[in-house]
Amino acid sequence: MVDSLIISIDTTNGKDNTVLIVGRKRPTQEMEIVNAFQGEEALKLYSQLTVKNRGVAS
Repeated sequence: MVDSLIISIDTTNGKDNTVLIVGRKRPTQEMEIVNAFQGEEALKLYSQLTVKNRGVAS
């Protein structure tokens, strides 16, 4: 199974109105919105997803 998640963020309206949207796209299906986050939560999640970790402990 192939399952692709697509993340989009809009910060143009300031910190409190920042929106992060998570979409899902499977090969034979149309894009669907899975979840949305707003404000500080959106910024924190975006940072977690885009900042490289220095390694993962086993």
